[in-house]
Amino acid sequence: MSDPLDVARYIFINDESELRSGWRVLVFVFCFVIVAVLLTGLTMAFAALFPSFDYLRREELALLAGNNLSNLAAALIASAVCAGVLERRRLGSVGFKRHRRWLRDFALGSLMGAASLAIAVGIAAGVGALTFDVQTRGFAALARGFVITSLFFVVAGATEELVFRGFPFQALAHNQGGAIAVVITSLLFALAHVTNPSASVLSSINTFLAGIWLALACLMTRSLWLATALHGSWNFAMVFVFGLPVSGMTPLSQMSWLKGTANEPMWISGGSYGPEAGIAATVALILSTLAIWKSGLFTTSVEMLLAITHGKPESASLSITADPDLLPEADHDNQSHQSGVR
Repeated sequence: MSDPLDVARYIFINDESELRSGWRVLVFVFCFVIVAVLLTGLTMAFAALFPSFDYLRREELALLAGNNLSNLAAALIASAVCAGVLERRRLGSVGFKRHRRWLRDFALGSLMGAASLAIAVGIAAGVGALTFDVQTRGFAALARGFVITSLFFVVAGATEELVFRGFPFQALAHNQGGAIAVVITSLLFALAHVTNPSASVLSSINTFLAGIWLALACLMTRSLWLATALHGSWNFAMVFVFGLPVSGMTPLSQMSWLKGTANEPMWISGGSYGPEAGIAATVALILSTLAIWKSGLFTTSVEMLLAITHGKPESASLSITADPDLLPEADHDNQSHQSGVR
């Protein structure tokens, strides 16, 4: 391999005539950062040009919502560009295709995410490491807080899932295998949180475990509905129900129903970082991961198996109610081939 062109091709191009998975991940990160910065700048410029919209820069809630939405838009744009250009597939295949089990996965994930957080809180509260007082009273205030926090954390969860378990995870899983994709994206997820306020060694370990929890959900369903629901409902319950910090942050804390207080021992409660820096969360994450893995509740739909195939259009016979027994023979062969990489 003395020819420089051959060397360059080996470094950048794989046997499928695509960029190697690591390069595809870097292209995605570059696209996401560029688009996110551009959208944030445009929002701030718009607010400066039109004084009636200046609250977008000044009010904390508006700023949080604006950043949340612009990051989601950036993640969607980067996913669409990279999936279409680098792997010749559609945006829906990155994770939010409405396959026939998407609503079931989202509903179960929402219940399991909130229940998993409740287990962590219950363990800490049971030994006195967390105590609670009622903060918000009145139906109107609770309803407002419920709507705002649920929407906020669904959008935030969808954004982080697209960034960590969307295109990058799929690129690595396709070429390097599921196990390597789970480990690498979970490490990146943990590293992304090390600079959060009050972060610790235990919070980093738990964030890594959370990455495995969410990546396993993606690997088993090949979509992002389950992982987004787990992620969003965990954070929603932590903030709205229990009034606790999320990864050292306190967004929307004034809207919570209860107000949680961390007590000693901090290695159980998590202290000012929140439950994710405590051993109670470690137990909850391990139990929830095992439940997702061993329960038999989650599998990959035929639609997602076909959608994630590189460079091949989805069968026109497929719909969100498609029955595998009614698929053409070619689709059955494709399903059999793909099922080996679940």
